[in-house]
Amino acid sequence: MMGSMHGSTNDENVGGEVTTQEAMRKSIFFLIFITLCLVAFGVLMVYSATAPSSIQLHVDDPEKYSLFSSANSQLQFALIGIVLCAIAAFIPMRVFRMAAPVILVLALILQALIFTSLGVTVAGNTNWIGIAGRTLQPSEFLKLALIVFLAYDLAKFKPGVDYKWKYMKWSGTGAAAAIALVLAGGDLGTALVFILIIVGMFWLSGGPTRYLFLAGAGGVLGLAVLVAYRSSRLTRFQQYFDSLFSLPDGTAPSQVDYALWAFGSGGLGGTGFGTGREKWPGNMTEAQTDFIFAVVGEEFGLAGTVLLMGAFIALGAVLLYMARMHPNRFARLFITGTALWLCGQALANMLVVTGLIPVFGVPLPFISLGGSSMLASLLAIGVVLSCAFDVDGVRQSFTVRRSARRAKAVMSGGDHE
Repeated sequence: MMGSMHGSTNDENVGGEVTTQEAMRKSIFFLIFITLCLVAFGVLMVYSATAPSSIQLHVDDPEKYSLFSSANSQLQFALIGIVLCAIAAFIPMRVFRMAAPVILVLALILQALIFTSLGVTVAGNTNWIGIAGRTLQPSEFLKLALIVFLAYDLAKFKPGVDYKWKYMKWSGTGAAAAIALVLAGGDLGTALVFILIIVGMFWLSGGPTRYLFLAGAGGVLGLAVLVAYRSSRLTRFQQYFDSLFSLPDGTAPSQVDYALWAFGSGGLGGTGFGTGREKWPGNMTEAQTDFIFAVVGEEFGLAGTVLLMGAFIALGAVLLYMARMHPNRFARLFITGTALWLCGQALANMLVVTGLIPVFGVPLPFISLGGSSMLASLLAIGVVLSCAFDVDGVRQSFTVRRSARRAKAVMSGGDHE
């Protein structure tokens, strides 16, 4: 798809200038709508998923723990993220393109801070840093930075013409550095998301298939080594294969077992918002983060999970449509990379929670508890909007139509006098 659309200037058109402008205008409205819906629903689900633990902590120590402190924090991050998204949307696309190498270097430095005294270890993974009493997950921002950089570097080369390894050396180096830093912290799940983004963007940019096959073979071998290296990962894989031929374990249930019970309890219409049982302490320990999709299934039933999946499908569809219609190669690559990240990670999370693939910890974008994930995801949407506004006439059309509405309102007011 991406390889067949070559070129790198804003003067190129796909289907005519008017068609492109109108396509971007409609896509902007739809993208903003579906993003706000996902953010609002995500905050709502965090309030529900954290309610039992929040109430228990508040009752045990009301001075230290305020009621719904985690959910309130998620709401704050969502509001901040929306502001940052709007700011990013009004920054010209060329600024992100020109600053791409600097953005990646800063993100790599931020990721490297996990190896300093600021590093915070959770469940054996050192993928967070503690700042001013809060934790930050640098890898979420590194995803965004890497997508910007890959789009910047890969946009330079015409697919099938001068696409050789020597032209991909900087993209390959940046990608390898990002994966290495994340794996060094022990976060295999996040590293797999990076691999999805990198392979997808290299392939869609027209990269030689033989390189991707070689990288894929090496990745499978490396994955096997990393799984065998840590006993907890090996146990997860063993549990996954055992669960394929057995019912949920009632004596020593796993996270997936609790999730399957939650889906079963939810039925078609769900038990009702806030009434889920599997999110209570002693059941799903990651109900508010990696397994929040199961809470959706229990409280909103099959209908709710289908609607949520439909929302992510719609998000992916509008992003791919914008990528196909955009006349600039950097923008096409960045928007496609964002779709791979947000929708690919959402699919991976849902497959894990439903027991279709082995458990590896990745949050559900916009839905799971996590300020870093929310901020980074909304920033990515902001840059996508910046790319859309960069199409000739799109930004101006919003200004012109707003001015026309104001003039019409003034004229209508004058007629009533």
